Amino acid sequence: MLAENIYFPKDFLSRSKLILTIAVILFSVLFLRVVYLSFFNNNITEAKYETRIQRGVIYDRRGMELALSHDSSTVGINPEEIEVYDRSFTAEKLSQATSIPKEKIESLILEKDKYFLLKREIDNNSANRIKNMALPGVRIEKEYKRIYPNGTLASNLLGFTGMDDNKALSGLELIYNNELLTPTDSDLPRGYDLHLTIDSLIQYRLEAALGKAYKETGSKKAVGIFMEVSTGKILAMANFPNFDPNNYAESPVESTTNWAIRHVYEPGSTMKIFMVMFLLNEKLVTLDEKFFCPGYVEFGDRVVRCAGAHGIVDLDEILQYSCNVGIIKAIQKIKDDKLFKYMSKFKFGQRTGFTDYEYKGFLPARKDWTQSTSFYMSIGQGIEVTPLQLVNAAAALVNGGKIYTPRLLTHITDAYGDIVRQYQSEYDTISLRDDAKEHVLRAMTKVVKLGTGKNAYTQNYEISGKTGTSQKAKPGKGYIEGLISASFLGYFPAKKPQIVGLILLDEPESDSHSGGAIAAPVFKEVVESIVPILDFKEEANTYTLKTVTQKEILEPTNKVPNLKGKSVTEVISIAQKYNARFKLKGSGYCIAQEPEFGEKFIKDEVWTIRFE
Repeated sequence: MLAENIYFPKDFLSRSKLILTIAVILFSVLFLRVVYLSFFNNNITEAKYETRIQRGVIYDRRGMELALSHDSSTVGINPEEIEVYDRSFTAEKLSQATSIPKEKIESLILEKDKYFLLKREIDNNSANRIKNMALPGVRIEKEYKRIYPNGTLASNLLGFTGMDDNKALSGLELIYNNELLTPTDSDLPRGYDLHLTIDSLIQYRLEAALGKAYKETGSKKAVGIFMEVSTGKILAMANFPNFDPNNYAESPVESTTNWAIRHVYEPGSTMKIFMVMFLLNEKLVTLDEKFFCPGYVEFGDRVVRCAGAHGIVDLDEILQYSCNVGIIKAIQKIKDDKLFKYMSKFKFGQRTGFTDYEYKGFLPARKDWTQSTSFYMSIGQGIEVTPLQLVNAAAALVNGGKIYTPRLLTHITDAYGDIVRQYQSEYDTISLRDDAKEHVLRAMTKVVKLGTGKNAYTQNYEISGKTGTSQKAKPGKGYIEGLISASFLGYFPAKKPQIVGLILLDEPESDSHSGGAIAAPVFKEVVESIVPILDFKEEANTYTLKTVTQKEILEPTNKVPNLKGKSVTEVISIAQKYNARFKLKGSGYCIAQEPEFGEKFIKDEVWTIRFE
């Protein structure tokens, strides 16, 4: 009854409806805001429609981690989605979690128009705190930070990624970027793992010895490579200057480059071993054939000199003394077409197949050859190689003529450890005679035992090799005095090589800057340090060179002596005893003389002696 007597004015009912309507609207706005923040705002949590892939691990042949990725988070802000009255509150909350001053954050929100990153690589606890705040316009991005646990070890080879590990910038990280970011499956979004042929222990010892020489000699660059002869697997590849990929921005570009595949230089006397092999393989020179070195050789208006007058030399001694004159005279026995064919088969002037990022070096096209091209090529001038190209070709000399595609990977596995790709050695075959190979190896062992490479000699383990000291040229200036590349190309064990290696020091500033003086000792140090790792066993052999025994020279008379059949050395000795002036033409043994045998000896008369 009482309720029936209650009276509500019309204006009261209208106001109630209005208030109710406003409340419903406000509730609906709030509800929609909650739904938006919870389900449709991509800027407060990790991206819902983009699955981040954790970059795969790079392992060495022993299973040691060379590169891996750790969880990381980044705070991003989109100023357009932060209301004016929320700026101060947002800045204060982010300041507490990031330790960035509130004023700075608020200033950035005011200054920026578009989405920007506030802080990268924050710890997971701080990232979760910010995520749970659900601040409008604030986004937590999940990233992965790339870690190189060994610092500078193999850094030029591995390369590096940007702050975000899905952005590869150089090295193996770039070459195999797709594999490293290929996910195993949706449940385990991690990329494939690379398993390298590199041995971290050999790499470390190579870098230790090479780095010391690099500093002591003041070289502009230094490169070291060690590779398996019978597989093409690279065991170590070192470069100086190098860098720490964990802090790559602090290093200049030249420190981050892999010079083993991008440094191009004239190989100098290391090229002589190839020339000797070609001559022996074609049976164009016999083992006892002699060549005369007076210390220089002329062709046209050009002169090539040796370190000294080596006298009569055979192929072994040409390598032992690194005789320019001897190899130039010997190489004239092979036709240019045949020489070019050999050089092409050994892939000089071509990429090895290691990567598309490597340089090709330079081998002049056959149509561009002149009469002197082969002469200069025989002493390693007029041709340019990369360190890897030279090592790869040198392996083919002693492994039966197999020119491999240098290999860095053994296999690739997925995140579960299953093999998804296996790598096999690939090669082209060059027809080489076994006896030629064995003779070249014996000759190079003498180089180390008794010749220019004796600083690589070790009593306990036999090494064979060849030194190289090549002048460097600059555009428009030609070869520069004192500007050189010093190198040592070697094998071990000497009798049946399993590993080939190169030490190269570019533009050393030290007084002793020949390959034998500064590169050979580095090779020796590395070999002695890694032999226990490799566990090769071979007793060192002893080699002795034949000494030249001169025939007894008769005392001078008033008659011209008989010189026919005598060697250059014997003729010179006779002429000196007579105090005669003389001209020598050719090499080998005397076939003609003027004046003739038995004629009266006339003082100051010039003897002309021809040899063949």
